[in-house]
Amino acid sequence: MSITGQLNVAVVHRSLAQDALADVHNTRLDSTESKLMIRGTEDLGAGVVANFFVAAGIATDTGNGSWCRGDCWLGLRGPLGSIRLGNALPIYDDVSLPWYFVEAAGNHNPAMLWANCGNRAGLSEGCVDSYLARTLRYDTPRWAGWSGSASVSDPSDDLAGDPRRAKVYALGAEYRAGALYLGFAQEQLRDVRAVGLVDSATTVSLWLHGWLTLGAGIEHLRYSVATGGALERNYAGLMLQHTTGPHTVWANLGVAGSGYGSAANGSVVNAIAHADDSGASMTTLGYRYRLSKTTQVYAYWNEIANGRNGRYSFDGSPPQQAGWRLSALALGMTKRF
Repeated sequence: MSITGQLNVAVVHRSLAQDALADVHNTRLDSTESKLMIRGTEDLGAGVVANFFVAAGIATDTGNGSWCRGDCWLGLRGPLGSIRLGNALPIYDDVSLPWYFVEAAGNHNPAMLWANCGNRAGLSEGCVDSYLARTLRYDTPRWAGWSGSASVSDPSDDLAGDPRRAKVYALGAEYRAGALYLGFAQEQLRDVRAVGLVDSATTVSLWLHGWLTLGAGIEHLRYSVATGGALERNYAGLMLQHTTGPHTVWANLGVAGSGYGSAANGSVVNAIAHADDSGASMTTLGYRYRLSKTTQVYAYWNEIANGRNGRYSFDGSPPQQAGWRLSALALGMTKRF
């Protein structure tokens, strides 16, 4: 058994601007992604291993914390693959990782646009990339670079609104060969936002490691609307990263298109709206310096530029009025132990 973790603290300055209104500024201390992790394995023989993972969030800025809000599972791994049972992420999240660089989750996490997870959204609001309670996940062994994953989750007890038996199904595949990574995942959410609604998400990504590491991904979201029809949206993301010695620089660019589909004009699911010019772009520029193998300091700037009818916002921020431009400048430090 091992006990590890990381402490992350950053000073973040945020700015909100709209042409017709005065700018709004605030500065705060942020400890997103500070956590304690306990993991262990036991050899059961015949190539089978029992394993577990438990994580606790640690808010170093406020002194608060919580167990099992993220990964928290018990599993088996052997020649035929691996099984996890508990609170876990689906392969949909795994496939997204190669095409963006996040120093510590928070303001510059592309999920603010990708996966429709901004504005403090959870599953009930339309976010399609969340930790899923009561998950059974199976991952195949790797063969010729290929591996697959399938999971089913029952997050019913954690959803807002009327009681219901919700299910989330995820299926995907990954290919790894040296510096190349390819990934595909699809997710279906049944009765998650409300009874009778079936939502789906599909993402494809690639990652190519080299002197200049390149990552790219696309996503298509489709939401059933209670009044009839479907609300859809497309997204594309690009990541560039270069490391020289202790120095790393990176850039992310994500573009969310306007909502469209057979649903009525004005239909909304979290930040996605069926309206002209309701998309947004998100740009991040960052720098990291490693002081040691376990300690680093970093800085980043990012901006969400909404279209005239766009309502995208940072993680942990409430929805803003349409058309806002939001930016953040952060200086932080991370210590792993």
